[in-house]
Amino acid sequence: MTRILIVYQSKPAIVPGLKKGFENAGVETITFLANERHHWVDKYVFHAINKWAHNLRILKKGKFLFSKHPLTHWNYLNTELVKFCKKNNPDFVFFIHGIHYSESTLAQINAPKIAWLVDPVQEPKRLDLFSKNLDWYFSYSKIAIRILQEIGFKNTSYLPHAVDHNEFRHIPETKKPIDISFVGKHSVHREKYILAALEVTNKVSLYGSRWVAPALSKPSLLKAIKGIECYGGKLNNLYNSSKVVLSIIAKPENALEAQSGINMRPYEILASGSILCSDNYDELHPELINNENLILFNNVDEFKQSLSQLLKEKQKIEDIAASGRRFIEGRFSYDEMAKTILAKFKEVKDGTSL
Repeated sequence: MTRILIVYQSKPAIVPGLKKGFENAGVETITFLANERHHWVDKYVFHAINKWAHNLRILKKGKFLFSKHPLTHWNYLNTELVKFCKKNNPDFVFFIHGIHYSESTLAQINAPKIAWLVDPVQEPKRLDLFSKNLDWYFSYSKIAIRILQEIGFKNTSYLPHAVDHNEFRHIPETKKPIDISFVGKHSVHREKYILAALEVTNKVSLYGSRWVAPALSKPSLLKAIKGIECYGGKLNNLYNSSKVVLSIIAKPENALEAQSGINMRPYEILASGSILCSDNYDELHPELINNENLILFNNVDEFKQSLSQLLKEKQKIEDIAASGRRFIEGRFSYDEMAKTILAKFKEVKDGTSL
């Protein structure tokens, strides 16, 4: 049986759905998760020393002590990945970026190697670094693909995010006590929208890291925080219990760099059957239409006005949510994604990839 290795981390939760997709295609699937390969010396000793060195301004930000030590996280990861590949002998290796590995590591892995960019990286130098020594490079961003081609890397193509339709699904008759929910790490840009939502309603549920500190001086924001993590069934239940679900994925206002590609969150929201309210972004699917199967906004004022109107029109919420659910039904599945990846691996192995 063909054996494929997925190299990534446990969160965001992409690996379980993709693993299931490969297994449904009859491929044995093993995983190497970076967060499970963190040596305690780096985690508790090196990290603490670097933190103090930065805080005391002994060390400039972006510089780190012990960078050449074999137990530093990135060095240790590379060593462990080579050992893992030699032990398990996969037929194919599929990297998800995020984390990239060294040229030396890739050179020691004899199997065909394909990677998929899922982070908003558009810097030519970083894309060049990420794509080196790979047989093919997928990206969820068409802008990243164009940049890769401009710098001379031609073995690249588009691969969108997917949704696990078994995990994210509509639960009929679920009560919706939450007016609007949001799940994601804090940023100043995102905070503006949450505060705007709180001006419209106090029934806001917020999950994510790094929110508590900025919320200490803002009681309404602090009250909205319900937790740090929300995944899987708990996340699906949150979406189903929300009248509106907010996704903020595009560029911050006045940013010089355009955001490109749609991440996994909007597909999960649509599949749950709740209404997706998102900032506008490049590469919107042509069948996703504002006020028909989702709500789009371009700034805080537009968002606030849309949310205020929506919460007064229960039928409009239900109609748009149902239309969004019809759009996503049976599409963008991990089974479909796995087949695309496996077909490319076969082309690479046969020497027919273009």
